[in-house]
Amino acid sequence: MRALVYERPGEVRVADRPVPEAKPGEVLIKVAAAGLCGTDRHIADGSYHGTPGIVLGHELAGVVEAVGEGVAHVAVGTAVCVDPNLACHSCAQCRAGRPNLCVNAQAVGVTRDGGLAPYVAVPAELATPLPSGLSPVHAILGEPLSCVVHALDRVNLQLGTRAAVWGLGTAGIMMIQCLKAMGQETIVGISHHADHRELALRAGATRIMTQEEAMDGLEVDLAIEASGSKTAFEPAFNALAPGGKLLLYGVMNPWDTVTLKPETMFRKELQIVASYVGPKTLDRALALLKSGAVDARLLLGDRLTLEEACQWVLKQGPRRKAKAHVIFDDSFLD
Repeated sequence: MRALVYERPGEVRVADRPVPEAKPGEVLIKVAAAGLCGTDRHIADGSYHGTPGIVLGHELAGVVEAVGEGVAHVAVGTAVCVDPNLACHSCAQCRAGRPNLCVNAQAVGVTRDGGLAPYVAVPAELATPLPSGLSPVHAILGEPLSCVVHALDRVNLQLGTRAAVWGLGTAGIMMIQCLKAMGQETIVGISHHADHRELALRAGATRIMTQEEAMDGLEVDLAIEASGSKTAFEPAFNALAPGGKLLLYGVMNPWDTVTLKPETMFRKELQIVASYVGPKTLDRALALLKSGAVDARLLLGDRLTLEEACQWVLKQGPRRKAKAHVIFDDSFLD
C-alpha cells in the first residue's frame, strides 16, 4: 500500500508499505479518510517530536477490517473514529485522571503508524464506534473537535460570556460553532484572511475583525488564541475585560516567547488557561458532528492525493482550504 511517511525533519515522502496485521489487542482499520493537521507540519519540520519512519495521520476514520486476539468491544464491519492518544494507564498523571498528560504517552500518526494510508492497525481501546448515520469522512473531524471540546471544558463557560477567537482555521471555526451551540451571543472571529473571516460568519460569529481592528478597543470575557502564532498572544491578552480568561489552544513553536504583564493580571484578576489534546471527549465530539451543531460540510476543504498531501505537510504548493484531507474509500463520498 502507498503511505505518507515521515523520515526525518524536512523529509516526508510517499512510500510503499506492507498492509499491517492486527496484533493481540489491536484492530485493523480500512481507512475511509484522513485529515491533515498543523501538527503534521510541525512533525515534518522537526518542531514537534515524531518517530522517524512512521506513517503520518492522526485524524482518521474507517471500518474495522480485522480484530486481534482479545478484542471484544468492536467487531469487523464497525465504522469507527480513532482517538490517536494512547496513555499508559499507570503513571501518576494517568492515575490522577489526566491521561492526556501521560508521561509515557504514544500517539497514532506521531510515535506509531497513522492513517495517511489505506490501512492502519491501532490498539482497540482507541477505536470508537460512530453514531448511526455519521459518515466516516465527516468523522475525521472527531479528533480535532474532541480537543476543542476539552479546551472549552477547561474554561468553564457561563452564558453571556463575550468571546473572541484569534485564528480561524479548522480549530477556530469549530470553536465558533461550539460557542454558538452553547448559546453565546457575542462571538468575534479574528483573522488576517478575508476568506476565513467570511467562513466565521457562516459558522455563527456575530462579528468579524482583522487583527489590527481587534487591537482598537475590543473587550471580551474569553479570548481564545487558536492560531498558534505568538503575534496573537498580546492582542488577545490585552482584549481581556476584568475577570477575563485567555485560552491558549493554538500550537506555537517550542522556541516562541511572548510578553506578559503580571501587574495587569493582578489588577484585573485575569486567568490564562492552556489545553492539550482531548481526553475522554471523542464521544461528545462525534455527537456534535452527528447533530449538525458542528457542520462538517462547512469545515471540510480540499480533497488531496497522497502526493498533494506530502506537499501540504512540507508547506509546498498552493495554500489549501481547511480541512484538507485524503479520501481512501470513494464509497463514503457524498
